[in-house]
Amino acid sequence: MTDRDKDDTYSDSATGERDRRQKKGLPKPLLRLLLVLAAIIIVVVVIVFTARSAIRSGEAADYQKYMTAVADILERSDVIGAALTELLTSPGDTNRTEIQARLDAFVAESEKLQVEAQGLEAPKDLVDQGIHQFFLLVMNFRQTGTAELKLALMNALEVEDTEVPSEQIAHALRYLTNSDFLYKEVFVPKTTSLLAEKQLTGVSVPSTSFISDPDLASSTEVLDVLARLKSTGNLQAVHGVALDRVVAMPDDKEITAGGTFNLTLTDRLTFVVTVENQGNMDEKNVPVVVTLLASGSTEPQKVSTEIPQIKAKAKVTVEVKGLNPSAYGEVTVLHVEAGPVPDEKYRDNNWLEADVIFKL
Repeated sequence: MTDRDKDDTYSDSATGERDRRQKKGLPKPLLRLLLVLAAIIIVVVVIVFTARSAIRSGEAADYQKYMTAVADILERSDVIGAALTELLTSPGDTNRTEIQARLDAFVAESEKLQVEAQGLEAPKDLVDQGIHQFFLLVMNFRQTGTAELKLALMNALEVEDTEVPSEQIAHALRYLTNSDFLYKEVFVPKTTSLLAEKQLTGVSVPSTSFISDPDLASSTEVLDVLARLKSTGNLQAVHGVALDRVVAMPDDKEITAGGTFNLTLTDRLTFVVTVENQGNMDEKNVPVVVTLLASGSTEPQKVSTEIPQIKAKAKVTVEVKGLNPSAYGEVTVLHVEAGPVPDEKYRDNNWLEADVIFKL
C-alpha cells in the first residue's frame, strides 16, 4: 500500500468519526424545548422590568404629587415671610392699628398653612422614615414664631424698655430662621437620598426661604428693628380717653358741658355715658365716675363703674345707676368723668360739668 492510500484511508476514517459525533448532538425536540424556555425567560424578564418600571413610575407620580403640594404651601408661606421681613425692616409710614392688622393676618394664614400641611397624604416611606414629620415641624415653627412675634412686637411698642421685648422678639425670630435650617439641612437631603435609593427620577424637591437674612434674629438686628419702629411717629404709644356723650334717662336728654337741664324726679335716674379711646393703645379698666352735688350741700353723691376694655379708636357705652335726685327745684351740679388712664397726658376732654334741676 502506498503512502497516498494510507492518507486516503486516514482521511475517510476521520470524516466518519466527525459525522458520528455530529449525529450524537442534541435531539431536535429537546432543542426546540430549550428555545421555548429561553423565549419564556426573555418574556418574563421583560415583564418584570416593565412592571418595575411601571411601579417606579407610579411611585414617582405619588412623590411628585406630594412635592407639588409641599411647594404650594411653602410658596404661600414664603410670601408671609417676605412681608413680615419688610414690616420689620422697612415699616414706612404706618400706624399701630395697621401693624396689628397685618400681624393678625400673618398669624391666621400661618395657622391655615399648618393645618393644610397636617392634612397632606405623604408617601409611606417618607412617613416611616420620619421625613414628612420634619416638614410638619417646619410649618409648626413658622406658625409658632409668627404668633410669638406678634405678641412680642406689640408689647415692645407699648413699653419704653427695649431689653426684655427685644429678647422676646429674637426668640420668636429664631423659630422662623430655624424653620429654614430644618428644611434645607434635614428635609431636603433626606428626601433627595430616599429618591435616589428608590431610583425615582424626575421628582423635584422644592426650595424655601421664609427669612432671607438669618442674622435678623440676632440681638443687634432686633435692637435696630425696635429703634426703627419706635422712631416712627405713628407707632409711638399714645394713651388717652375722652368723654364722648352723656345722656340722662329716662328723659333721654343729652347733657352738655356748661348747660342747665331739667330732669324728671324719679328713682329710675340713670346716666348713659359713652367713652372714646382716642389713643392708639387698647385701654383696660377705664373708670367712669358720676357725681351730684346739691347746692348748700358739702357731701356729694358719687357712683363709680369701670369699663373692662376699650380698643384703640373705639367707643364704649356704660350705664351708671344708683344716684338719688336732689330736692325738687334745687340746682345741682352734675360732674361726669372718664379716666384718666395710665400715661394719659391730655385730660381736658375727660370730664364735663353741668347744672341739673329735678322737677315733677
